[in-house]
Amino acid sequence: MAKKFYLSWLQTCLSLLSLAHVHLGTLRLRASVNPSFRLRQANFARVALLAITLIFTSMSAQARVRIYLDEGNTAPLPIALIPFDGPDSEMDEMGEKMREVIMNNLNNSGLFEVIKKKAYLQDNASLVREGPKFAEWKLIKAEGLVMGSVVEENDKVTVEFRLMDVYGEKQLSGRRYSADKQFWRHLAHRVSDDIYSTMTGEKGYFATRVVHISEQKRANEIVKKLCVMDQDGENYQCLTDGSHLVLTPRFSPEAQQLIYMSYENGRPRLYFLDLPTGKQTIVGDYEGLNSSPRFSPDGKSIVMTLTKGHEGNAEIYSMNLRSKKLKRLTNQRGIDTSPDFSPDGKQIVFNSDRGGKAALYIMKKNGKGVRRLTFGDGRYYAPVWSPRGDLIAFVKEYKGRFGIGVIDVDGKEERMLTDSFLDESPTWSPNGRVIAFARQKGDVTKMYTIDLTGHNERQMPTPLNASDPAWSPLLH
Repeated sequence: MAKKFYLSWLQTCLSLLSLAHVHLGTLRLRASVNPSFRLRQANFARVALLAITLIFTSMSAQARVRIYLDEGNTAPLPIALIPFDGPDSEMDEMGEKMREVIMNNLNNSGLFEVIKKKAYLQDNASLVREGPKFAEWKLIKAEGLVMGSVVEENDKVTVEFRLMDVYGEKQLSGRRYSADKQFWRHLAHRVSDDIYSTMTGEKGYFATRVVHISEQKRANEIVKKLCVMDQDGENYQCLTDGSHLVLTPRFSPEAQQLIYMSYENGRPRLYFLDLPTGKQTIVGDYEGLNSSPRFSPDGKSIVMTLTKGHEGNAEIYSMNLRSKKLKRLTNQRGIDTSPDFSPDGKQIVFNSDRGGKAALYIMKKNGKGVRRLTFGDGRYYAPVWSPRGDLIAFVKEYKGRFGIGVIDVDGKEERMLTDSFLDESPTWSPNGRVIAFARQKGDVTKMYTIDLTGHNERQMPTPLNASDPAWSPLLH
């Protein structure tokens, strides 16, 4: 009788477990497509999973370590990061510097917590000699373990690493990268991206750069320079000398070229800057305002705002970069500006006041099929399409305050991520997980990042005031 009851109870538990997994999986799928969807309906599924999982805890040790990103307040994953050893003291020092870069990347993502070295029970020599003693890493609650080495040969540095699942007691990934010695930080960023992608299932965003406008007060004027840096603030470099105003810099899809507006010679024109050579060329020199340029995803064309021949009214144009042929995409009395391509290049989002106040609109790349996207209170500006294609970031002005928000491409769900006096100029990380933006507080303007879910807000380190950021694609 007791045995029969136990079997019946066990069967019920297994059925609940299966049902809960299906229900939760469906919700996660919806959340991955539309992260604004909150898992409020998953309470039953989560309670059932928790209760039943406690019964089958012996099975959990075989589960692969993985971070699920469908909730914004995910607890950071404890991970151990062993110093990368080298054959001599110089490479030991470089290995330690690489470890610090990787640690900062992972910690700053908000998804990982690198355990302090003083808590480690197994030393490097033992790891090399015997391999990981997983029982000792479990004692300090590490779920992931990263170990590696650094060597130098012919002025090139090679880093090799392995990522271990402590509870699964197996290797999850391992790679080797080489580069000139001066690019050691880039190698550390690539290792960080591999760890991030293995644990989350998403691409990383650490091996990237951010172009922006630096601002410095000199006498009674504000000097603005075009500057670029790694996403963590290192390798800071200014590309213009501040003798003329520069605005709205944007990366090409290959990250080797910038397009921006400059008032060099006193006229607002569009320029290309080739980063490897430093060569600057004029791409847009039309009557009136030439502004807000963006590359198409394939890099073969751009969209921009021009006022030529429209009595000062702003309209959106596209240009084929090979033929230099212009095509007018909008023709309205209202101001149409700030265009940006969808990731597949088939659509363009822009903002317009054609409906009486600034709102977001979407049209086909040929200018047809225009539809209004936003209908909420306030005014909408500066739309930027997510690399994933599912969301559009924007600036919203409401009751005198400017915040960063996101909306799905159907306009059904809108969420505000920030609430400040003046937040502007959103730009997406290449994996669509993080948004960088500029925030002004009095005379100070700095760049910040925030997770797509509205958590983990951080200030980006810059030596000067900084505005108008644009994130590069991944650098390989």
